[in-house]
Amino acid sequence: MHLIAKRILVPFLLFFLFIQLGQAQVDEIKDKFLNSYDLMVIAHRAANQNFPENSIVAIEEAIRMGVDIIELDIRVTADGVVVLMHDQTVDRTTTGTGDVETLDYSYLQTLRLLHKGEPTNEKIPTLEEALKVTKGRIMVDMDMKTDKVEEVLEVVNAMDVVDELLFFDSDWDVLAAFQLRLPDAFIMPRTYKAREIKKAVKKFNPRVVHIDPSFYTPKTVAIAKKYGVRLWINALGDTDRKMLANPDQKWAREWLNKGATMVQTDVPSFWTQLK
Repeated sequence: MHLIAKRILVPFLLFFLFIQLGQAQVDEIKDKFLNSYDLMVIAHRAANQNFPENSIVAIEEAIRMGVDIIELDIRVTADGVVVLMHDQTVDRTTTGTGDVETLDYSYLQTLRLLHKGEPTNEKIPTLEEALKVTKGRIMVDMDMKTDKVEEVLEVVNAMDVVDELLFFDSDWDVLAAFQLRLPDAFIMPRTYKAREIKKAVKKFNPRVVHIDPSFYTPKTVAIAKKYGVRLWINALGDTDRKMLANPDQKWAREWLNKGATMVQTDVPSFWTQLK
């Protein structure tokens, strides 16, 4: 083969192989999500213990750690750019101040993300930048902190990753808007009582519903089994702190054996050991 042709062909083949391997990775996660009740671990705001929350480096680290899903917080700037940011303002997590939805993207790009109160070299990512990293590699929980559905849909459709995303919101109207536009999207409604699971199933036909520890009971688990849905629960806060203080796998397994099959955590390095 001609040397120039080799120089062109080899990088192309390597890139193609990378894409294929990545797709196999996310397909395996989706199969687990849809066709099993095996434990799935979700990294809250990506791997935020060692890196700034909702940052590209935290996303990469969470993928490396072997979690199944990364939770990202979605907001929209004043000029319509979809970005990752948990809080309504940038005050806590960046070197700047102000309400995300009143700020332009150009200003946000002058800021740096903080980690444990200290500035880093990381910028606030756009949703597009984040999805370029996750595409074909891992599922993403889209925690909607905005009701600007159209702006988010534009990015999701352009990136062609609808089947790799899980849309979450406490506001069922926002979820209904996504389901109307994306009938095949994975929707995860939040429920506040066991009896709301039936309503959620009737409205969204979801694969998973979000529950709170306050009603993580045999009754809730029985209802979920009746309708064939997974239960997502948070280990955030007290449960994660208990694991950090005393990483007792037996206790953690007993807690999960009550019936939840998806756990969102700030300590994914612990919970992935239980998979």
